[in-house]
Amino acid sequence: MRKLLLATLLVGSLGSAMADPKGVVMDFGALDTIDALGSSEAVIALPQQNAPEYLKQYTAEKYQNTGGMKEPNIELIRNAKPDFIVISGRQGKFIDELKAIAPVTNFSGGEDYLGSAQKNIIAVGKVVGKEAEAKAAWDKLDEKLKATATKNAASPKKAVVVMHNDGKIGVANNSGYATLIHEVAGIKRADEKKYEGRVAADAKYFTDTNPDIIFIVDRSAAIGATPMKADYFKAADFANVQAVKDGKVIVLNPKLWYLSGRGLQSIELQVDEVTKAVE
Repeated sequence: MRKLLLATLLVGSLGSAMADPKGVVMDFGALDTIDALGSSEAVIALPQQNAPEYLKQYTAEKYQNTGGMKEPNIELIRNAKPDFIVISGRQGKFIDELKAIAPVTNFSGGEDYLGSAQKNIIAVGKVVGKEAEAKAAWDKLDEKLKATATKNAASPKKAVVVMHNDGKIGVANNSGYATLIHEVAGIKRADEKKYEGRVAADAKYFTDTNPDIIFIVDRSAAIGATPMKADYFKAADFANVQAVKDGKVIVLNPKLWYLSGRGLQSIELQVDEVTKAVE
């Protein structure tokens, strides 16, 4: 009887531990997914200094700071003794060290934007014991995305997506940002070309493509460097660009777009943000 009781207690103890996992989350799309699933108590550490505004609650003292997104504090993570770790591609070179600490879930995206997002969201839901809830939340989000894409596709407005980095503007129409805006949100492309390597988005580029909307992902602003100049598009060279004439030069939320994404909250926030420009 005593052995049976001890075995029962042991199984119960293990079950409780598995039902209440604690982890380190270094991808903000994964973090906003965990938050949306009501499992904030599962988070013990994250790269706080890079946290987007919509996740500012995770900069509180009760959460540990894992350091920079590309240079995580491995010792701190090891000492935190997490049950799980969630990473993105930014921490890829540390994956072996992190796997030695706890099971690792990689929230990096694939070429199939929505397919990989769905897979990652459900995987993270499973890690925090909310797999069924994650599937239901995804289905709800997917339904909204399809309806929004249909609405946006009915608009004749066309857009380009560019990135600002250290005073330079580059074409980003082959990026995940463009995929989200054009294929997921359904906003038409003003530039259908596929480019190899980096291509500067100069005045001629905007004049030639003549978009109705210009979406800008400001990498510099996202990482705390000098943001794009507010009067950049006021130069005479851009005067004939339709987006400039209509006041449709949209600097997207820097940290949301550059440092987060592909999560239950971030996908919806991003699609809502670009949809406003079409309305």
